[in-house]
Amino acid sequence: MIKAVIFDIDGVLLDSWEANIKFYQLLLKTSGYTAPSRKQIEGIFHLSMMDAIRVLANESSEEKVRKVWEMGRGRKVRYPIELLKIPEHAGDVVDGLSKIYRLAIVTSRVRSGVEDFFRVSGLKKYFEVVVSYEDYTHAKPDPEPLLMAVERLGVKAEEAVYIGDTATDIEAASAAGMKIILYAQAFLEGADFCVSSFREISGAVGKLNREE
Repeated sequence: MIKAVIFDIDGVLLDSWEANIKFYQLLLKTSGYTAPSRKQIEGIFHLSMMDAIRVLANESSEEKVRKVWEMGRGRKVRYPIELLKIPEHAGDVVDGLSKIYRLAIVTSRVRSGVEDFFRVSGLKKYFEVVVSYEDYTHAKPDPEPLLMAVERLGVKAEEAVYIGDTATDIEAASAAGMKIILYAQAFLEGADFCVSSFREISGAVGKLNREE
């Protein structure tokens, strides 16, 4: 039986596409690198900020990569939160799920990025556990972040479902031994369900429960 629903942030709870493009362009330019194009950023959207910087800057020096990352994490370069968008019905769906399941977040965002999400969404009160980039050693597709979340929630991996939007999320959930609902326009192999609108998530979680 499903007891916990774990959400990714970017691409699921948050449409951060335009905000991330502007942020990475400004961050790299401010750090002395060439500002990446929209197409370049599209190719790294599933990566953590650390890995994204490494790729976009084409930088082999870990010391330099970390210096840029610290600038981004500390918001020494402004993150354009006014460009962040919350999916339609997200608030109602999260509220409804919280009445039945325990809720958590697992994200590759740094803690300051998670706070950006909470600030624009007002949904912080619903999530018992938040696992952000600074909390783990191995990022998705490694299962470590998801296993950390279920441990903190006090549930088994098989009692949780992850709501993600990429193949990386599917791989991480599978490795952790939990179900995965893909929030995307097209089904990807390995997902238990695929939904294209946020309000379909509740029904998909319910179907997984009935299948148990």
